[in-house]
Amino acid sequence: MNKKIWLSSLIAVLVILAVVTTIFYYLPQWQRAREGSNKATQQAKNKSIEPAKQPETLSTVTADTNLDRYISELGFSGSVLVVKDNKVILRKGYGEANYEQKIPNSPNTLFPIGSTQKAMIATAILQLQEKKQLQVTDAIAKYFPDFPNGQNIRLFNLLNHTSGIFGRNQTNQAETSDELVNEIKANGTVGQPGRWHYLDANYIILTKLLEKITHTDYRTYLKQHIIAPSYMTGTGFMNDTTYQQSKQASVGYELEKGHMTPGALPNFSQLFGVGDMYMNPTDMYLFDRALFTHKLLKSDSLNAMLKPGSSSQYGMGFYNDPALIVNRGYLSGWSVSNGFSHGGRIYIVLFSNVRNHAISLSDMNSKIYTQLTN
Repeated sequence: MNKKIWLSSLIAVLVILAVVTTIFYYLPQWQRAREGSNKATQQAKNKSIEPAKQPETLSTVTADTNLDRYISELGFSGSVLVVKDNKVILRKGYGEANYEQKIPNSPNTLFPIGSTQKAMIATAILQLQEKKQLQVTDAIAKYFPDFPNGQNIRLFNLLNHTSGIFGRNQTNQAETSDELVNEIKANGTVGQPGRWHYLDANYIILTKLLEKITHTDYRTYLKQHIIAPSYMTGTGFMNDTTYQQSKQASVGYELEKGHMTPGALPNFSQLFGVGDMYMNPTDMYLFDRALFTHKLLKSDSLNAMLKPGSSSQYGMGFYNDPALIVNRGYLSGWSVSNGFSHGGRIYIVLFSNVRNHAISLSDMNSKIYTQLTN
């Protein structure tokens, strides 16, 4: 009996020694593994709360002094970007972004882009077609059954401004997108589709269609599918407070008889998808380049976008003029011209914050393009 007790005690001692030996052998490895796990977890936490990077500060470039002199002597106020063969020829601010506070325009100055926003809505619609979520040949009645003459109006009619709808009168009252759409429906049509008549209302309907199909608001869609893929870091929406709070924001002015008057801002709810964005000229160029390098649209879609839908030469968001493909925007003293050559070699982006009837952005485009091609 005593022998059995002795054997049991011996076995117990041996087991305890084995456990202790194992603990001392593996403890350093367990500690290193735990420390590594904790470090990885902390790194993940730090990464998740890392603040967003600030937009790149854009330097002034005057590689073409003749162009610089021409624009300066013209009395242009705003910011200009000219690119040829992927090389920045001119990137510079002229005049002042805020004449009261004497803040100069620079390559980083922000401007509302007005109707040039329509090109981004058109891009979004064509992206949905590529995903087979719609066809531009669809009747608008497929998505809005009560739309006036909806069986005959195709989505491409809205994109080309050939829908025949009456549209709406812009006010300065806050309205929801549903209220805007209902007003357009209630106003009916002025004729059958086919005749060109430029109306914001066409693209308000398209913006609402974008939200209806994607089940998200159009700003979120544009941020995810156009702004981010184009690496546009200085772009936002006027109907939040970001623009008003930015130190880079410009003031829009009307110049009449030598007097500079700040333009009255509209209620941006009235410009749903058709004029409620801002950016700097470089971001506009990045959008154009993303189109041409097929980051946003396939080749067939881009060709369809730029094909004129009427004698106006307007395609989907752009005019297809002989020298340049161009779109324009006007808003409360700001004027925007965004143009690029048919082969994508030349880009001319003109953002002005003074509406000066003595200065034509179209004439500036022509002069700059001619100088670059001679």
